[in-house]
Amino acid sequence: EEAEKLINDPRSYQAKSVPQRLAIIVAGVTMNVILAFLAAVTAFMLGTFKAPCEIGHVHPGQAAWEAGLQPDDRILQIGKNQLTYFEEIQKNVTLGSNLEEGLYIKYQRGGETPEAVKASPKKYALAPMLGATAGMVPVLEAQPVIPASPTFFTEQELKKGDVLVGVNDREIRSNLEAQKALYAVTGENMTLKFLRPSAEAQEKRREALKKLKVGDDAQRALIEDEYRQGAEAFEVMVEPMKARHLGIVLTMGPIQCIREGQSSLEGAGRAGLKPGDQITGFEITVDGKTQMVRELDPVKLPFMVQQEAKLRAGAGIPTLNFAVLKKETGTEEVVPVEFSLDVFSAEQYFFGSGEVLPEIGLTYEILPKVASVMPGSEAEKNGVKPGFVMGSMKLKFEEPKNVEGSEKEKKIVSFFEGNEPKHIFREGICSWPMVYHGMILLWPKFSSSVEVVFNNPDSGVSKTVDLPIQEYEDACAYHMDLNFEARRIYIQESFGSAVASGARETGNALTMVYQMLGKLFSGQVSVKGLGGPVLIAQAAYSSAKEGLSPLLMFICLISANLAVLNLLPIPVLDGGHVVFLLWEGITGKEPNENLVIILSYMGLLLFLGLTIFVLGLDLGFIPRF
Repeated sequence: EEAEKLINDPRSYQAKSVPQRLAIIVAGVTMNVILAFLAAVTAFMLGTFKAPCEIGHVHPGQAAWEAGLQPDDRILQIGKNQLTYFEEIQKNVTLGSNLEEGLYIKYQRGGETPEAVKASPKKYALAPMLGATAGMVPVLEAQPVIPASPTFFTEQELKKGDVLVGVNDREIRSNLEAQKALYAVTGENMTLKFLRPSAEAQEKRREALKKLKVGDDAQRALIEDEYRQGAEAFEVMVEPMKARHLGIVLTMGPIQCIREGQSSLEGAGRAGLKPGDQITGFEITVDGKTQMVRELDPVKLPFMVQQEAKLRAGAGIPTLNFAVLKKETGTEEVVPVEFSLDVFSAEQYFFGSGEVLPEIGLTYEILPKVASVMPGSEAEKNGVKPGFVMGSMKLKFEEPKNVEGSEKEKKIVSFFEGNEPKHIFREGICSWPMVYHGMILLWPKFSSSVEVVFNNPDSGVSKTVDLPIQEYEDACAYHMDLNFEARRIYIQESFGSAVASGARETGNALTMVYQMLGKLFSGQVSVKGLGGPVLIAQAAYSSAKEGLSPLLMFICLISANLAVLNLLPIPVLDGGHVVFLLWEGITGKEPNENLVIILSYMGLLLFLGLTIFVLGLDLGFIPRF
């Protein structure tokens, strides 16, 4: 009786009309949208940094590299969407691309007329990727050099704000010029030329960049020129970085990608090489005579090609000769391939990346299968045989015992100690070039080893071996161990402009959730990319470290996500109640109580299952890759 009184009370929820109950249900969602909007408006009024739509690095073998894009290119448009900030690129690739049809990218190189290329993003790991990072300038950031790299051991310590202005006799004015110059001297002792502006000049530059508008290249150049004036000039000598190995030679895989789009970088494509073809030999010059090297070490091949290209360019020979097993015909041919020395190499290798030969514009796979074992190596002593397959590897670092290291060695120890990443080799996710360039080349030479799990395909037995990281005597590797400052634009708006920008940011966040759900259901984006409370907390902490404005932008994104997810037509969520109320409004009677109970339990189980799944991803119980 008391319950009936409460239900019939005109103030109770059940006594309200359907429109009134709908308004009550969506009130929480509305507040989420309002919070997202207010957070975005406040962030724009306080001022926030965004990266302009420029490229810093391209990952070899991925869509941007394959389409012919290069560092410092400005992306203007993807499909029909005009772009302003770098964050919009991945959104348009992930949510707007069709993996089968590809997408059209309009870009501008320097002051040239904009051009369009077709890119074909592939689904590596969790989602389709363009394979490019945000733009940079040749000014060193807070951690200027990668610890344990050759540049780390220079006599004069490099600092934040130092400007790279030259490599040997080449002048540096841009990120692209730096990458080209540093790659050109692979295997040589090099002189890096820097300018060190005063603290006052650094602060003045920082304030000037805050006022810079997107696309104002002339003003940006003036700011950078003024920053260099009166700065202290100095040079550092850097030894070459040796290529490294684990006492084994891995198996040469097929050609992965051919670079298109730029005539000076597509020699492999013009020569008729195609993905799936197999490089079986490379012709080198020894004492004035040529010879075809057959048993290629795929890790050493890039250095061999670069050195032979330099030699032939000096002799006026425009081509390099490769022995290639053609996939279409099954026959081997010796193919002359035109090359260029005006190239940049890869700084970052990511999911699905192959090893790159920039002189001719191709990438090839390096298979984690042992082709041969080096005599006298630890691998040989531990019984590793040709044919063994690397299943996984874990890099290990132990602090030297009873050794009083230098200050630089102590910094290396503090950086690497306790950092022991594990990599499981899987096609399209973790490749040897990704691990080699991203880890093995950067790991300290002292007190380091690699724990490798080898699988014997004949017996099916696994073997775990600790192998030391060793250096080749006759091969060097390219790695740009300088950390350049990200190019960013500071945006601070008046109240009116901030309201418009906040509304646009909130709208984008709301529509992005719906688009992402569609891609999840279609399989174009993996459900393993979802994040739970742990990942959200980590992202919030990372945003908070950058400042109040980035944190507010993150709150905008999360609030918009909650608003959309809460309106999904799932019982136990607000969206489920909305469906029931719409049914009542259309039919004039409440839905069957038993049906509502059953659907509510199903919704609860679905919600709990999703919660357990994302927690498993966050805590590592379910592998993301």
